[in-house]
Amino acid sequence: MSQILKKIKEDLKIAMKKEITFRNSDSLWDDKFNDIIAQKETSRAIISMFPDIGVKPNDATDDDTIKLIKRYINMEKTRELYVQKFLTEKDVEGLSAKELNNLIFTRCEELGDSLTSSRIDIAKSYLPKALTEEELISWIKENVDFSQFKNKMQAMKIIMSEFKGMDGNFVKKVLLENF
Repeated sequence: MSQILKKIKEDLKIAMKKEITFRNSDSLWDDKFNDIIAQKETSRAIISMFPDIGVKPNDATDDDTIKLIKRYINMEKTRELYVQKFLTEKDVEGLSAKELNNLIFTRCEELGDSLTSSRIDIAKSYLPKALTEEELISWIKENVDFSQFKNKMQAMKIIMSEFKGMDGNFVKKVLLENF
């Protein structure tokens, strides 16, 4: 089973226990309670997505789990576009599915990390930590022999398998600009 998925399941159990404790106490329902619910809902949503990729959770690899986390983050970002009023019914009226996807992608790119929510932050916390450009360049210099390849872009496979979940566009940019 995926180590990331094990962590998600563990966090789900903890969130469920905290929710029960919180509901049984006389505490005010505040941001702490909302964080507990966000953790529970995020974990459940990610776990429930495994049938979409035809994999049982117990058979999932970290790559499968990362793929689903990224899909979940994209779904949440789309939802946040509407919740935060960056997209309205007027904006999407009459658009084809392809045009709508392009609009969503463009708005998400424009907003970058400012488009977030507690659910997105929770999901991102399960992704492998990103390297800086300098750290990636250093790793490539130490571990990749470009003489093995006809062209430097073929090294992407090695890099992407070493740093699961890393943004392929970032790796491509680093390779093109530095090697």
